[in-house]
Amino acid sequence: MNVRRLPAALLLLLLASCAGLPSITPRDDRGRPEAGDAFGGAHRGFPDGRWQVLHAIRAEMADGRALVMMGLTLMSARDRTHRSVLLTLEGFVVFDAEYDGRLTVHRALPPFDSPHFAEGLMEDIRLIFFEPDGPVVASGTLKDGGAVRRHRLPDGGTVDLELLPGDDWRIRRYDPSETLTRTVRATHGRGDQNGFPQAVELTAAGGQDYRLTMTLIEAVPAN
Repeated sequence: MNVRRLPAALLLLLLASCAGLPSITPRDDRGRPEAGDAFGGAHRGFPDGRWQVLHAIRAEMADGRALVMMGLTLMSARDRTHRSVLLTLEGFVVFDAEYDGRLTVHRALPPFDSPHFAEGLMEDIRLIFFEPDGPVVASGTLKDGGAVRRHRLPDGGTVDLELLPGDDWRIRRYDPSETLTRTVRATHGRGDQNGFPQAVELTAAGGQDYRLTMTLIEAVPAN
């Protein structure tokens, strides 16, 4: 089959048909602990308690635009609530919203005034910082040998948490049809004393494609 001659729509259909969750190899019969046990209790990438976190953010949009801004997030892991603010480098607030079981937008200036943007950004914040809201359905190793723990979400989707070398980690989020919609890659680097990674890159796909690169500036407990 000559892929180069396929109509674009057919090629997209073939690519979509390849969607599916990667297989996980569980613990073997010799009693070795499965690789997913390396996560311990909570995934090491998720903070516990209440935090105020400041990042420098570079957003690359599907239309080729690149935006540089600051992102301030106040979060409570126990309550699964957060307030997220985007600011220009001069300190002007262009987006301010909070989530406490429902979404409330306090301020949203163009190009951040789309309801889809607000919903997507706040979901992305929860994906990055909060333990998945669903049970563990599998753990072990992937084909490449990496440790993984799989959660089933209330909406029927799936989140895979992967441990990578050097204390790095990755999150893959799949929709109910098992199509990959989000990939989060954390690079720990020097990080900080509270365990927050030095950089987090989120890639979004599925109709509203973009990439966020978040570089940690400060993470402090919020009492």
